[in-house]
Parts: sequence; C-alpha cells; structure tokens
Amino acid sequence: MNAGDRGGPASGQDTSIVEALARETGREAVHVKELYEREFAKLEATAKVRGFLSIFAYRNVRAALSNTRTDTN
Repeated sequence: MNAGDRGGPASGQDTSIVEALARETGREAVHVKELYEREFAKLEATAKVRGFLSIFAYRNVRAALSNTRTDTN
C-alpha cells in the first residue's frame, strides 16, 4: 500500500507542499516527494490525531533538507 492509497501524500495539498519544499530548498521535486512520503508514513504509523500530519511532515522534511544544505556548504 503506498501513501496515496491512505489519502496521504498524494492529495493536492500534499503535492503543493512538495512543490513548495522543492522551490524553497532548490531540490528536485522527485527527491523531496520521496522524503515527504517517507516522513508522512513514519508519522502516520504512530499518530493518534492525523489532522496535522502534513504540517509535521513538511516541517521535518524542510529541517532535514536545510541541515543537508548546511552540511554541504
């Protein structure tokens, strides 16, 4: 079962989040999407309240990508 089957990161909102993260970080959208879906699934596995998963996934992926950018400069 992929994330889209659960109503997760395949929604229009999540597509917009991935595109925004890609623009913001200068990364490939495909790479950002993979990270976002992985993070969303990890959070979803233990979440009791699912309403804010996309916000937490966005924040975590943005932080990870920012840390990676900082480490390579």
